[in-house]
Amino acid sequence: MSASQRVILNNKAHYFEDKQRDLALSKTSAGVRYRSPQAAFEGKWICDTPEGINGVVAGPNGDGDFHHDDDATQLCWWFWGDSCLSRESYHPNKTGTTADAQAFMTLGPAAIRQEDE
Repeated sequence: MSASQRVILNNKAHYFEDKQRDLALSKTSAGVRYRSPQAAFEGKWICDTPEGINGVVAGPNGDGDFHHDDDATQLCWWFWGDSCLSRESYHPNKTGTTADAQAFMTLGPAAIRQEDE
């Protein structure tokens, strides 16, 4: 991945995080809270070892990916013959989902129960 591609992906990640944060903050009266997973991913990015985010993953890799017979294949770039860019690309893998879960569990069950009372 080139430096300019990393900048583009990082900018997209910040954009999506900002949108998620804004949406959560707009719902605070309904009890929705926002917790950024950024700190939990330190040392687990695409180029880290172990990486917590998949790089490019060829698909179809499962039911959620595009397949040649799908109506929506015009949204898929078929770049390796029968392979399309999987929706698993640039998403958390097992290491990443663990980091993501840790980010959201920082309050602990006791703190959550106290807030609900």
